[in-house]
Amino acid sequence: MTINYIGLVILIIGGLFLLMAIAQPKNFIVYKGLIARSEVCWGEGNGPKVMAAYSLMMIVFGLLLMFRVFGNQEEKED
Repeated sequence: MTINYIGLVILIIGGLFLLMAIAQPKNFIVYKGLIARSEVCWGEGNGPKVMAAYSLMMIVFGLLLMFRVFGNQEEKED
């Protein structure tokens, strides 16, 4: 079984986003930008919740892509 490394990268990025949503580093500029955008779109105080939901979706998508559930599937020859 081969692993799709693009899915692995998406999985790692989603994990880092989830870690940021849990830890909530107030002085990290990327976190401030993501939370500000989330609060504008989804309302005041919902930024970390939305970021956690996005990161969980990225983790699931990365897992599915990594194990080739969808995407470029290899042709099996008999």
